[in-house]
Amino acid sequence: MRVGGVNLSVWTDPYFLGRLGWTLAQAGVTVLLGALIAWPLAYLLARHAVPGKRGLLRLLLLPFVTPTLVAVLGLTALLGPRGWLTQLTGLDLSESPVLIILGNLFFNLPIMLRLAYGGFARVPPSLTGAARTLGASNLRAALTVALPLALPGLAAGAILVFLYSALSFGLPLTLGGERYATLEVEIYTLTAYELKLPEASALILGQLLVTLAATLLYTRLTGGAVPEAARSLPRARGMAALALYALLALTLLICFSPLLAVAVRSVTGAAGPTLAFWRGVLAPDNDPPLSLLLGNTLRFAGLTLCGAVLLGASHALGAYLSRSRPLDALSLLPLMLSPVSVGVGYLLSYPGWAAQLGLLIAAYTLIASPLITRSLLPALRALPLRALEAARTLGASPLTAARTVALPLVWPALRGGAALSLATVLGEFGATLVLTRPEWATLSTGLYERLGRPGAQNLGEACALATILLGLALGAFTVLDGGEGEVT
Repeated sequence: MRVGGVNLSVWTDPYFLGRLGWTLAQAGVTVLLGALIAWPLAYLLARHAVPGKRGLLRLLLLPFVTPTLVAVLGLTALLGPRGWLTQLTGLDLSESPVLIILGNLFFNLPIMLRLAYGGFARVPPSLTGAARTLGASNLRAALTVALPLALPGLAAGAILVFLYSALSFGLPLTLGGERYATLEVEIYTLTAYELKLPEASALILGQLLVTLAATLLYTRLTGGAVPEAARSLPRARGMAALALYALLALTLLICFSPLLAVAVRSVTGAAGPTLAFWRGVLAPDNDPPLSLLLGNTLRFAGLTLCGAVLLGASHALGAYLSRSRPLDALSLLPLMLSPVSVGVGYLLSYPGWAAQLGLLIAAYTLIASPLITRSLLPALRALPLRALEAARTLGASPLTAARTVALPLVWPALRGGAALSLATVLGEFGATLVLTRPEWATLSTGLYERLGRPGAQNLGEACALATILLGLALGAFTVLDGGEGEVT
């Protein structure tokens, strides 16, 4: 059945229904495993003093904005056919869905941990203390008192991770093959290889309906969040300390070992340390050369950042002033759509602009701006209204009060959102594959091309490009001081 340019009959095809089932199943497994690790760790972090906790929570944003292909290379270097752990244990996971699940955890475990931590941190310790006084054990007090009160934050994190995992593109494309292809991969295949835009549109429409419902539920669960109150916390002791640091070590292993593996693999060959891969990347006869890849990456990211700051800040200000829940939810919608769906949507909406750079920048901007909106909104809602009123009483105009009082208070959140947006766009992959032209090659497309070629040299060069991307993402955080705002 066709409605306009959409072929809805694909939803009666057993093959696509099977792809939908696998997409939802791998997302569900990711949420379950993430909850088993993140929720108890978040509770222990919220109840005990841990040296460097604030810096750790900020550092955990780095995997979230790491380019997908960097994570793919890291997982392959560790657990692929010739991976280090594979050689040590003899266990090859490359033909199983385990790598996809681990990749989902790499990206999404930090988000689930941060949101769960926010939920538990808002539960007054006096309530769990009262339960302990009445004879409840630490575990029972956590399950019967803290867990129900923190449940909205926990559920919001679970919904967000489920959607991110279900809409993942780069991981299943490169690690899943035909057997473990998700709906996102099918959308890309229908668009780029089979030119079946009506069928791809139907798949996107179904995803959009599910995403919209989940987004509205997510904003309802997070709408009443308030900032954490500063307080003195005791050090973890005994079994609590053992569980806390064991879970923390597991989280750091999942989230940072792939990044370390990529950097090490870029300077390690079969015979030991080598710079051959970096010399290959820097060779002037490369087509395209590294200068073009790097130049395009930085140029597109810079243009996108300007547009994303303008669009994201305007949206955040509009949602704050209107106090509109639908407008709040609308800011999350592009964040919930995959870059592939965004790219296909732009192709369908503006077919005459398919070869225009403006269309690619518009897609990047739509992908990046929600991160600024979500970072800025909590800071706007936390503004002390009395300070603004005092400035007005002293004769300041509304514009002057906003510039001298409000802007300095929300500036850290704006910088944090800008860092998230910039780091995300630097390694953007899905929309680039749909909308790119050969002369628009970026570091991510150059990396993807090398992954498709056989040989250790190409794999090493891919790791070198991935290391450059990782360095750019880390540099964005260092320069813009990312992590001050919360993505909620």
